[in-house]
Amino acid sequence: MTDPKKILVVGAGFAGAVMARELAEQGFWVDVIESREHIAGNCYDPIDKRYNLRVHHYGPHIFHTNSEAIYSYLSRFTQWLPYQHKVEALVEGVGYVPFPINRMTLNRLYHKKLKNRTDVEAFLDRVKEHHKKPDNARHMAENIYGKELVELFFSRYTKKMWALELEELPCSVFARLAVRYDDQSGYFDDSYQAMPAQGYVTLFERLLDHPQIAVHLSEHFDRAMENDYDHVFNSMAIDEYYQNEFGALAYRSIKYQMKSQSNHKQPVPTVNLTDTQPVTRFTDWSLYPSDQKNTSLTTLVTKEIPCSYTDNNNERYYPVKTVDGEPQRRYKQYENLAKMNKKCTFIGRCGQYRYLDMHQVVANSLRLAHNFIQLK
Repeated sequence: MTDPKKILVVGAGFAGAVMARELAEQGFWVDVIESREHIAGNCYDPIDKRYNLRVHHYGPHIFHTNSEAIYSYLSRFTQWLPYQHKVEALVEGVGYVPFPINRMTLNRLYHKKLKNRTDVEAFLDRVKEHHKKPDNARHMAENIYGKELVELFFSRYTKKMWALELEELPCSVFARLAVRYDDQSGYFDDSYQAMPAQGYVTLFERLLDHPQIAVHLSEHFDRAMENDYDHVFNSMAIDEYYQNEFGALAYRSIKYQMKSQSNHKQPVPTVNLTDTQPVTRFTDWSLYPSDQKNTSLTTLVTKEIPCSYTDNNNERYYPVKTVDGEPQRRYKQYENLAKMNKKCTFIGRCGQYRYLDMHQVVANSLRLAHNFIQLK
């Protein structure tokens, strides 16, 4: 490469920050623009100095992966606090029970004395349904847990989360959740599970700290900017970029309501609500591992209320996929259009219209960056 190329990266979350770092290290000049007032995207987790608590402003983000390569890559920019995430569900008339469902969950719900995996499997065999060809999330779930458990833990929660019935969602939505036959209460099974020791913001500051990266906050993307750069890596919503040419894609958003609470007690950092009220879960930030120490009896609790992105300042968090495939087909039209755009590559959840965990976002940006570098 003779003259350094100028690259524009839209978005300072993991997708954009990893892309910027990789290109800068290969000699490209990179401008990163971010429409928000901060870096780190949805991982933004500053210290609330009132209570000396590190708070994730867009809901809890727990890093987990089975990839040693991805863990090692991010370890260049952070030390880690080992953390096994645990979630419990608050069930009416029962109280808190482990989630995902395990032996202890079943014993508390049904007043059983299931002793081991064999007992759990035998119990679930008695209650489960037998859909021969499960073609949606409800059938898949009922084939493991039966109708009663599915209604209690998944159906009502899904209605709140997605504004869809469980049978309207593809099997892949349910397939992400671990199935437990023992007392394992961890939410994830990955080999590496941790939180950045000094928070995600510090990780992102280090990731973007390179002499050939310039970060511009509170700056929105305009298509005219493409004229000033050799290439653009764009994490904005692909339908928004193309001005909804084929219609708007479906996304879900979440409203986060944070409140200080005295003498608040819950057994684990995040609790799922299985009832029909709008709130899906609440998080007590004093229970997460942190480099800060909350010495107050007052903590901060965040409630999450899913909603349409149009009701939340167009904040798009979750691409919606359905059994009938309508959102997927619409995205395919945008994807085909994007293939003809030689000036712009779409990255991240909204750019590629797919749910990606943090480690998957990192891996995806690394792959796209390396492919781009090889072509130059």
